[in-house]
This record gives sequence, C-alpha cells and structure tokens, in this order.
Amino acid sequence: MAGVPVRVLIADNPQMAAAGTTAALDSGDGFELVGVAASSSRAAELADAEHPDVALVSAHVTGGGDDAVRAILAASPETRVLAHSGEADHAQVVAMLRAGAGGFLVRGAPPRKLMAALRAAADGDTIFDGTVNGAVLRELMDQVHAANRGHEAMITKRARIRRVLERGEFDIAFQPIVELDSREIVGYEALSRFAAEPHRGPDEWFAEAHEVGLGPELELAAIRLACERSRDLPEGMFMAVNVSPVTTERPELLALLAGCEVNEEVVLEVTEHARVEDYRRFRVAIARVRALGARLAVDDAGAGFSSLRHIIELDAELIKLDGSLTRSLEQDPRRRSLAAALIEFGRESGASVLAEHIESELQLIELRRLGVHYGQGFHLGRPQRLPVAAA
Repeated sequence: MAGVPVRVLIADNPQMAAAGTTAALDSGDGFELVGVAASSSRAAELADAEHPDVALVSAHVTGGGDDAVRAILAASPETRVLAHSGEADHAQVVAMLRAGAGGFLVRGAPPRKLMAALRAAADGDTIFDGTVNGAVLRELMDQVHAANRGHEAMITKRARIRRVLERGEFDIAFQPIVELDSREIVGYEALSRFAAEPHRGPDEWFAEAHEVGLGPELELAAIRLACERSRDLPEGMFMAVNVSPVTTERPELLALLAGCEVNEEVVLEVTEHARVEDYRRFRVAIARVRALGARLAVDDAGAGFSSLRHIIELDAELIKLDGSLTRSLEQDPRRRSLAAALIEFGRESGASVLAEHIESELQLIELRRLGVHYGQGFHLGRPQRLPVAAA
C-alpha cells in the first residue's frame, strides 16, 4: 500500500466518536476518508459506491454493528472491516466478527495506533487491540479466523461471477410454451445455461450472484442476451424471462425492454423464492415495465406462501403452477385440489394459468380438464438453443 492512500469508510453513531476518528485520520498522511455513515443501510450504500479499502465499524452504529458488517461486505466483498468499540462490548464485537469483521480495535486508541491498524488491515493483516485480555483474545481470534475464511470464500464467489459476466460464459436456451387446447406453440421461456465451472444448474449460479451482490448484473446480462436471441423466434411468439424484484426496480431493465425486438411481448417471471421487500414500491416498478408492453407472471405458484402473496399483491397476468404441484397431479387428489383452487383464482381474477413440468399425456389431459390454459415441459418440448417453428 506504499504511496497509495488507504481509503477508509467510518460507520458510527453520530453521538459517539465518529468526529474524533475523522479528526485522527485528517491529522495523518496516507488516508482518504470516503464517507461517514450513521446507519448500516447508509454504510452499505457508501461501500457499494466507493469500495473502500477498510471500513471502521462501531458496535453501536444504527442498525447494529453486525448488520453493518454484513451489509458492507455484501456491497463490497474486497473491503476489510474492523470492529471499533469499547472493551466492554464483548458480545457485540463477537457478533461483528461472526458477521465477517477481520479484527477489533478498542475505541479511543491513540491516532498513531489507529492509523497503523488501518494500514495493516488494508494489507490483509488480522488486527486485535493489545488491551484485550487473554481469554477474550482467544475467543476473538477463533471468530476472526472463521470470519476470514468466510471473507475469502465471498471474494472467490464474487470473482467467479465477474468472470462469467466478463467472458460471457453462458447462453440462452428456449423452451416452448404451448396452448393446451390447440397444442400450438404461443411463446418461449428464455432459460440461462452456464458453460463455466463448477458445472451446476442456473438456479445455483443466480443464487450465488445474489449472495455476493451481483444478482441484478447477472440477470440483466441474461435478459440482454435473451433479447438478442429473440430475433430468431418465430413470428407471433412472446418471450418469458426470469427476473427478481430487485432487478425489476433497476432503470437498466427498462432500457433493455424498450430495445427488445420480441415479435409480441416480454413476460417477466417473478419467482416464489424471490423476496419482495416493499410491495408498494415493486408495484410502481411493474407499472413502468407494463407501460412498455410487458406482462407479469408469478412463477412457482403453489411452492410456498410467498407465491400466494405475490399473486394477491401483484395482479399478475399469468400464474405458473410449480412442478412440485403439477407432478403426478392426475394421481394425487391433494395436488389436484390445490391446483384447482389456484386455477379458479386465476379465472376469477382474469389471470391465465400455465402449468410447468408437464411430462405425460395423462398429466396434460387432467390439466386441460381443470381449466389450465398453457403448459410447458419435456412432453411438450425441451429447451433448445434455437427454437423451431411449430409444425
């Protein structure tokens, strides 16, 4: 780090000693203060914008020191975090170390000691204040070793997702969506397929991307590629793409949809597993994409409570019955009853119903009898790199 300023973020309760810490940094050369946050949420925003070398986090920051540590590392995994608190704050400091902090410095340390600790932390060293007694120090060391392993794992995961994005190590396959009465293809779902190692399913790739704060970037990249590939779709077909609520609120999505050359329209599928933090804000985002001609589908309906709330709150045009519900439906009266209830709800609310994972003719016949409009699954067509027109 010689000759390069150590970029520092401070997260501290404004009624505590943030001002004193800031003054200490101002008194020494080789430091750049990138921001002071009074809450864990603000600390995450600054970390995401500035990617500091070190974050000095108080146990008493609004929202909690451990929450601030997690939020900072989620936004900027490369940042090293130091817990900064009083000697009596043992429980809070341990919680911060478990959350990923890489060391601990007692509040009120002399400026020279503070600056030395920040430089060492920026270089990747483990920092513990020498005033901590032996028993506490051993426990803190155990915690920080575990935290450092987690931190390194997070950096590895983030680098893996960035490599996939930079090298474009994924492609799009299209699975037909069929109108069950006519057996005609009416649309395609765009499904991501990854060529990178480790070889695993797309759900795991997207879950890891969201874990390291790159979920929206990977989803937007997949949608961008799907829009490019959609030029090869047969005339009159719609295209369904998977999207999380956080990505739906990104302005980049609107720009992508505005330039997407799908012949009919784009359907955004929000999964049951995607958590909506604020339904009111999400409905505003959905209104914007609908203004561009897109429709909304609730994916994985019947897989859990979240999908039921999505259906009620979001006024979706399409309800996709989860494969766990439609599988063996013709033989299981419980699955059939739940599916029938969701189909009736769709009928009364004006939403069409699509059944996933149709794997047999008997299953298809029963779904038609229940009133399902659309279906997809291996019985109707497998995902393929370039779709072919319906026969």
